Amino acid sequence: EVGELAVSVQAKLLRVLQEHEFVRVGGTVTLKADFRLIVATNRNLTDAMARGQFREDLYYRLSVFPIHLPPLRERGEDVVLLAQEFVRRLGERMGKGQPGLSRDARELLVTYAWPGNIRELQNAIERALIVSDGGLITAAQLGLIRPQLPSGEASLAVANHDAAAATLQELERHAIADALAKAKGNKTAAAGALGITRMRLYTKLKRLGLPSQ
Repeated sequence: EVGELAVSVQAKLLRVLQEHEFVRVGGTVTLKADFRLIVATNRNLTDAMARGQFREDLYYRLSVFPIHLPPLRERGEDVVLLAQEFVRRLGERMGKGQPGLSRDARELLVTYAWPGNIRELQNAIERALIVSDGGLITAAQLGLIRPQLPSGEASLAVANHDAAAATLQELERHAIADALAKAKGNKTAAAGALGITRMRLYTKLKRLGLPSQ
């Protein structure tokens, strides 16, 4: 969370980025560094710079390749896809199988504000699996409190292809690929399992670069 760094630490980070050199804590020898840095924040760094809480020179040094990740509250039905992917992953790890999501659970997932973003979604699914009796996961089992006010800012990330597996898009890709595999390539069946229309599935396949035939 680069937005939480103290200004004094920001200066040190900037120096390492510019000079590719650092000295270990308690050391006296200057060491060379060759690395690629990936950072993220949910803070508004423009506002932080205006308040003197974030260095402008560090901001522009980091913003070589920014990636905007929309918060969950702006992703609509995509939240259901991400939730199903967490059900698959966590259910397998916890020995709970892969229970489906009830209609009220789906509605809550789509309309909830998600102030905690992806971590809150993962925690909600894990909680639901713990209390689940093996049937469909219900809205009550998710343990979410409504209403919630939208909070947090869009994330800023400086990343390369090695970070792609950590993005929401990759979770969505896995969820769709898994549904298609279970449906043996049947798009209508896969769309039904994902809780979206067949047309929306084709749109997602195109956007994610997945084969549509």
